[in-house]
Amino acid sequence: MSGIFGKKKAPPAAPAATPTEEVIDRQEERAEAQETTQMQGAQRRRRLRRTGGMRLLFSPLRQEGAAVNEIKKKLGG
Repeated sequence: MSGIFGKKKAPPAAPAATPTEEVIDRQEERAEAQETTQMQGAQRRRRLRRTGGMRLLFSPLRQEGAAVNEIKKKLGG
């Protein structure tokens, strides 16, 4: 029962990180972020291969082409 007469000791303070440790930590974080972006890019490419992407017949990219303007001129008068 040391709570009445004694004080609890504070936990020891964590040692301060040295500048080199901080640099290493930042480098590791950057490497992890780069790895995740590369994995996401690979997943996007796989998804596009699976679904076909914007290669559809009536996709907006096909409708904006120069050939559509020529067709409109011929059909419109």
